[in-house]
Amino acid sequence: MSSLDYFNEIAKSWNVIRSEYFEERLKYKVLSKVSIKDKVVADLGCGTGFLSLALALDASIVFSIDQSVNMLRESRKLMDSKKFNNVYPIISSIDNLVLFDESVDVVFINMALHHVKDAKKAIQEMHRVIKKDGTLIISDVQEHNGQWAKEEMFDEWLGFSNNQIEEWLTDAGFNTVNIENTDLKCKGYSSKGEYTETGIFIAVANKGGLNYEI
Repeated sequence: MSSLDYFNEIAKSWNVIRSEYFEERLKYKVLSKVSIKDKVVADLGCGTGFLSLALALDASIVFSIDQSVNMLRESRKLMDSKKFNNVYPIISSIDNLVLFDESVDVVFINMALHHVKDAKKAIQEMHRVIKKDGTLIISDVQEHNGQWAKEEMFDEWLGFSNNQIEEWLTDAGFNTVNIENTDLKCKGYSSKGEYTETGIFIAVANKGGLNYEI
């Protein structure tokens, strides 16, 4: 089974699964990092709309992007139930985004980068689609040794180090990078009862000269 097959299969139950891995509080920490009022934003690896739902309240346009059609269907149901008409679901891989150059003010990628095989290229793609003086927000897990996550959840990376993320962001062309290691944890059990707990970081990168404090 591929990562895409896995997420298509679990789409209907993803909200429950996700809630067992990390707290709702992560959403609000991420949203506090930048103003999205009346801006065009993208939610990469949006899943069933965990972050997109909150973004839709203030942003003018939300591009909800995922490679799983079933995840996007669940997200669409959620947006329709809330009567949001500013959210646009798009099927796309993250390392080859189907967005125009410099078309988005803010890009969010929440707990999805570790599922991307070429994560460095994905960050380069994010830089490409962000407008000048725009912002990228990455929230993901710190390095851990839960090898089972590669086998059971099809993770491509066992988290990331701050240095790794900072290097990739700088190499991509972001000129202001701040990384916060939050007090939040990502927790999970394998099918064999193996327990893994790791920290969650939030990286804020700017494609201009403005400095965003964390």
